Amino acid sequence: MPKYILDPCVEDELWGIWYFIAQDNPEAATRIIEAAYETFKMLAANPGIGRPRQFRSPRLRDVRSWRITGFENYLVFYRPAADGIQVNHVYHGARDVEALFGKK
Repeated sequence: MPKYILDPCVEDELWGIWYFIAQDNPEAATRIIEAAYETFKMLAANPGIGRPRQFRSPRLRDVRSWRITGFENYLVFYRPAADGIQVNHVYHGARDVEALFGKK
């Protein structure tokens, strides 16, 4: 069975997203978190479907992205792994992704 592994920062990113959305709509905040985990499962089973990303740093050459199902403004950044995926980040698509990955 394919697996997904979350980088340590992903849980914090998800809670940040939940908190931001929950200020206006707690039910929608919970739905996006549930959708994120369902998206992780789907990507683990189909790791090649995401969009290959082009970053300046060669250490990021195999990073892909995919939108959270039902919440298309949020992107999952991941790498295919031997038995699934490694989830690196979950960001809003309007953010400066290159700069965010540069901090890592």
